[in-house]
Amino acid sequence: MRTTRTTPTARALAVLMPLAVAGVLLAGCAAPSPAASDSANAPAEGAPATPGLITDGTLTVGIVLPDAPYMIPDADNVVQSGITKDLLEAVGDKLGLDVTFVSVAWEGGIAGVEAGRYDVFAGSLYDTLERQAVGTFVDFMQEQTTLITTKANADKYTRQSDSCGHSIATIRGTTDVTYAERLSKNCVDAGLEPLDVTEYPTQQDSELAMQSGRTDFGLQSVPAVKYEIANGANKATVDKPFDGGFYVGGLMNSSKKELVDAVLWAETELFNDGTTQKIFDEYGVTAVTPGVNLSDQ
Repeated sequence: MRTTRTTPTARALAVLMPLAVAGVLLAGCAAPSPAASDSANAPAEGAPATPGLITDGTLTVGIVLPDAPYMIPDADNVVQSGITKDLLEAVGDKLGLDVTFVSVAWEGGIAGVEAGRYDVFAGSLYDTLERQAVGTFVDFMQEQTTLITTKANADKYTRQSDSCGHSIATIRGTTDVTYAERLSKNCVDAGLEPLDVTEYPTQQDSELAMQSGRTDFGLQSVPAVKYEIANGANKATVDKPFDGGFYVGGLMNSSKKELVDAVLWAETELFNDGTTQKIFDEYGVTAVTPGVNLSDQ
């Protein structure tokens, strides 16, 4: 696993890197957060204490890569910017903490928070009732999921119902499976053939399945697929996004209530003073008032 530690020097480099690289690679999406500063270990006035940290003075965050635009890595797979990365660095600044990002396998992220290996598991992580049973979410945005296919199939598949009787790639243990099963049921209810749903262990496996033609469709969050299409990905959205949506947040250990409250305090402060939306504007997404376990599904 690769670990990157956010220090004042690293933040300075992260600000410079986008000037040379991100303007080309990220298509105007994000330089590192303007909220990141050189005030490590200097908490904001009124900041609560942060007991329960795995490493004193450091917020350890488990992440899954690739996960753009939530976590955007460089060529060496070291995360440089992103929706969640920038926000959590701003949270660290508020609380006077360094932030360390640890790349983990998807299946290990939630279990790692529960076992005390990470203070937070975050990225494009949906808040669900099932996940709330093993931890506490501090949510900061809401997003929708959309059906996707390859550019070559964009003209052939224009409605969600065009997927009926076809194959779809999902990622095991994610809400992809929920959406695929819901879509398949809609097909059957309409008298059409169900979907052939395949669950892959990683995002890379799911992506390869669709790109290689083993499956006709995939599923992805709207911010993620918009970012990838803007950067030349061989993808196209099909129809409008699915109704409803999920809150996105960081999952924390429920037994560490004071630490959860401290992160919620910091995100609330950032939301109220406009910093969060300033960060999110770079990625074309909208912040919501932070809260704990906002999802009811």
